[in-house]
Amino acid sequence: MTEEPQGRELLEVRDLTVRHGQLVALHEVSVSVRTGEVVAIVGANGAGKSTLLRTIAGLHKPTQGSVSFGAVDITDYPPDQRVRAGLVLVPEGRRLFASLSVEENLLTGCYLKRGGAWDLARVFDLFPWMAERRRQPASQLSGGQQQAVALSRALLTNPRALLLDEPSLGLSPVALQRIYSVLPELVGSGIGVLLVEQDVRRVLRVADRLKCLLEGREALEGVPGGLEIEEIEAAYFGISERAVTSA
Repeated sequence: MTEEPQGRELLEVRDLTVRHGQLVALHEVSVSVRTGEVVAIVGANGAGKSTLLRTIAGLHKPTQGSVSFGAVDITDYPPDQRVRAGLVLVPEGRRLFASLSVEENLLTGCYLKRGGAWDLARVFDLFPWMAERRRQPASQLSGGQQQAVALSRALLTNPRALLLDEPSLGLSPVALQRIYSVLPELVGSGIGVLLVEQDVRRVLRVADRLKCLLEGREALEGVPGGLEIEEIEAAYFGISERAVTSA
């Protein structure tokens, strides 16, 4: 199995500004992810978290700023070219093809795949129930099972970095625990993870670094062990002004 060297700069976003018409959804936001690292983006609804991931994935065009991946400027790359480079989004809401089977949904992740160790057999090892239900329509799965299929579909591209958008949304505690339990294996193989979540306390248990957004702007940045939960919550809700601190 080919693994990424741990700790190498992988994804770098600089001064990203994104507009939706007259609305400034993101204002000069910067973030970086190294190989084998989980970086979390937290914030309330409307903070710009999903816009950030979708812009990094190439689904929104920034007004200004840049996105580099593997030391290559990909700001003008279309989404499919970013996937071929190994930068893959697992979107909010799973976005599976309801009329297709579990296996057919998984195989859609193979069309733009890179060379690597992730294949159907390895995905079925990660989620054993999936092999037994591979012929079942995706629409008949639970929310947690659908999230597992969405994640597995992304893994079948053999990514270098994963953009995870609200993976816990609508999941039961058991399903949520299973999804998060696979993160150590992913980062252990050198995959970098940029994780968007609203659940701050869960993020603090899995993230190496954390950034909080408030109304499209950076409100707080640091390492989980160096931040108090009250400090994060204040930045999260905009209770008081907080200077952005370097990690």
